[in-house]
Amino acid sequence: MAEEQKKRKKRKTATKAAASIGPMVKESITSTIRAREEGKQKIAYTFIVCQHDEILRAMDIVPVWTENYSGICGAKRDAERFLQRAESLGFSRSLCTYALCGLGFDQWREELGEMPPDAPWGGQVRPDFMISSGQILCDPRSKWYQAAQQFMPDVPIYNIDLPYPLFDPKRDHREVWGYYHRYIVKELRGLVSFLEEQTGKKMDYDRLRELVDLGDRTWNLIHETYELRRAVPCPMGTGDAMNTMVPMCFMMGTQEAYDFYLDLNKELKEKIARGEGEVEEEKYRLLWGGGLPAWYALNDFNYFNSKGASFPAETTYRMVVPLYEMDIPETNDPIEHLAWRWLGYWTFWYEKARKRPGSEPDVERLIQYIEDYKIDGVVMHEAFSCRTWHVGLIWQLHQLAKIYKPIPVLVLGKEGKKEKKQRELPSLVLESDIIDITSYSEVDTRNKIDAFIETLESLRRARAA
Repeated sequence: MAEEQKKRKKRKTATKAAASIGPMVKESITSTIRAREEGKQKIAYTFIVCQHDEILRAMDIVPVWTENYSGICGAKRDAERFLQRAESLGFSRSLCTYALCGLGFDQWREELGEMPPDAPWGGQVRPDFMISSGQILCDPRSKWYQAAQQFMPDVPIYNIDLPYPLFDPKRDHREVWGYYHRYIVKELRGLVSFLEEQTGKKMDYDRLRELVDLGDRTWNLIHETYELRRAVPCPMGTGDAMNTMVPMCFMMGTQEAYDFYLDLNKELKEKIARGEGEVEEEKYRLLWGGGLPAWYALNDFNYFNSKGASFPAETTYRMVVPLYEMDIPETNDPIEHLAWRWLGYWTFWYEKARKRPGSEPDVERLIQYIEDYKIDGVVMHEAFSCRTWHVGLIWQLHQLAKIYKPIPVLVLGKEGKKEKKQRELPSLVLESDIIDITSYSEVDTRNKIDAFIETLESLRRARAA
């Protein structure tokens, strides 16, 4: 990799909470290394957003979030050597680069019998078993660990299937909820049985119930905290949210995560009371409308900020709604509750979408944020190697242009006559990858941002006129 690609400036954060994430993530990585050296706890490779965080913690299993480690390599601009190694094994660069980075790292570690040289933050430890998840969310999740098993044939895999009803504008999804719920409960109970077999101990369901309750309270606190960003000016933007997502995605079911969001909640309220925003003079309020970020280029958010643009909301790494707004049945069984939580999360926008002809759930969510957060424009990121998560973003923008209700504005036309114009909602699509820095051009990206800001400014002046 060229030296100029390796250089990176530390992103300036708007909150103390976001600035504290780096040491927190580093500690989470080094703690897995300590666990491997001590040999007292089982270690599992696994993925985020799988509803099993509390299950793993109740069994004292140490999770290694493989997507997270690939993201760290990308953020530190040190993923290329692992991507190249995966390519040398016959994997195409067009595949998920999270997976490629992880596979390249695993193969190198197994070949050496130790961590690859200068592994970011000590490296990714060898697991005792791997938990994959065949979701409708991400296709590599069912195959990544199968590929990794080529290098670790003695490490077993357990796959859990977490489906949810696909959106049908002509049918109420709750008609089939019972079927999906029973299926997911069976999958989660199967996971518990596998973990009991691997650890040699039984699940403590009282402890699991306590951790699920803690996870629920953390979930609701996160939503409440992020809603504070409706304030004008916005106290924290998406750039910081791409850091504060860490406890949400990798530490649910822990007191540390709950306490983190308590502190963030307090900090945002104090900033709002002082009238302090993410940027000194907020001119434009933008929505990060979809896509994972380019982890090596988070400074682009600072560039937006330098132009007076703030990001009060994003669809990536965010709790959709508090649990008490989900129309899900109550149960004292923590496994059943986890299944309902999953279904409630993924189907929350279905009913609203059915009420708006031609809409669909993801578009409804965009509309809600645009209205609630007084959004002036939408920014999306198309990561070329992450097809499942990013497919449909352009279609969503087209649908948004049809569905979003423009605000009528009276302006003077020819000969002083009043004419009705419509406020536009500009959009910007950035293109690169999640961790493959060879796909990124800072010059081109900044030029696109400049042109987008010029459009926003032109519309702002027109409205002011």
